[in-house]
Amino acid sequence: MTQEAPAQRVRPKPAFRFVDVKRVNRLSTNLVRVTFAGPDFEGFTPHGPAEHIRVWFPNEGESRPRIPEWGQNGFVLAEGEERPVNRVYTPRRFDAEALELDVDFVLHEGAHGPGSSWASSAKVGDTVVVTGPGGPYRVDETAEWFVIAGDHAALPAIGTILETLPATATAHVYLEVPGEDDEIRLESPAPFELTWLHSERGSAVGSVLAETLKELELPEGDGRVFVACEATIMRDVKKHLLFERNLPREKIHTHGYWQVGEENHPDHDLGQEI
Repeated sequence: MTQEAPAQRVRPKPAFRFVDVKRVNRLSTNLVRVTFAGPDFEGFTPHGPAEHIRVWFPNEGESRPRIPEWGQNGFVLAEGEERPVNRVYTPRRFDAEALELDVDFVLHEGAHGPGSSWASSAKVGDTVVVTGPGGPYRVDETAEWFVIAGDHAALPAIGTILETLPATATAHVYLEVPGEDDEIRLESPAPFELTWLHSERGSAVGSVLAETLKELELPEGDGRVFVACEATIMRDVKKHLLFERNLPREKIHTHGYWQVGEENHPDHDLGQEI
């Protein structure tokens, strides 16, 4: 009797959408909103707040990204061919009629990653590739309150969550940004209190946020907590919420959007091992 080899899993090819920059707006000192548009956005379907897309940038010397051939397990690179550079972002607003997508890019102080560098000089007519979206945050419509917290990288995602909260809930929002000139207007159908925190020079980004959350008195009633920030800080906060506050695991969502010293931090880091 011969045993059949397991069928090889075929990795589905994403929809690679070639789109152009239509508008560039500076929202604050370190936040730029880029509006992408193009017919390739036909069929682009958002699923909820705080979901993610990948933006693929041109390699050095190219005017537009060059997407390699796709095989069973992903890209099939020819000899000497480079994989196109990409980074994960939150789709901030999508207009299905105009086929326009807004993406907010944080220009990290002192950092020159491919996304930040590209966004700092983006101009109308530039071309990128967008894949996704996926992985939205599921807002619990039955919750009485939300505590929503994040660092500068989480600001776009938190903006989308606030806009989808039920009007029956209240929200307490804590956002750590570099300084006062990075505070922007946020809106929600729910009544919410917004506290801006400013990073302390010489301290780890997110440390002010972590200390604030640890000292926070949570509201009474049935609530949910959303925390998105640097991965090490996220894990510190998650341990505190689980083991010192004894919050039920299913009422907490944590997400490590980036990590100090890590160029390609995974977009699915929820602190699952804690």
